[in-house]
Amino acid sequence: MIKNNQKQKIIIRPPKISDLDSSLEMINSLVEEKAMLTVQKKSTHKEEEKYLKGIIKEKEALHLFLIIDGKVAGSAKVSKLGNGRNHIGELGISLRREYRGMGLGKNLSKTIMEKAIKKFKLKIIILNVFKKNKTAYYLYKKLGFKEVGVIKGEVKYYNKYEDVITMVKYI
Repeated sequence: MIKNNQKQKIIIRPPKISDLDSSLEMINSLVEEKAMLTVQKKSTHKEEEKYLKGIIKEKEALHLFLIIDGKVAGSAKVSKLGNGRNHIGELGISLRREYRGMGLGKNLSKTIMEKAIKKFKLKIIILNVFKKNKTAYYLYKKLGFKEVGVIKGEVKYYNKYEDVITMVKYI
């Protein structure tokens, strides 16, 4: 799974409050590289602590962290949509730059989808991906997602409106 042949300890598990500093480091590294996320400003320790405590308690979503050698390297979330759409979950995933291209994002995505399908009895999973994020787009296609539409200019990303592709996977 890891191309560089290093013996790294890889764990996928729910977040813990003890992940705070590492989680903050991860999100801020993604902001620094201008990763294609809707988050565009660095978080403070206090903001990340509030966020982490919230996701740990959240009942209508499942969160998992990818931990490599004790540090948060990625995160994934599947949220139930609710309001008559309890059978639909929305997937979101992020991965630190240095861990991309190793199959870890695919593994994290598969793991969270399997757990969310079982936990929430999902029939459909949807996601949104920036049109220009070709790497993520092709990963989602490999995972069985189909493109169902594009919203032009949906997200303001660093002062430019970007197109977003909506994708769906039927279970």
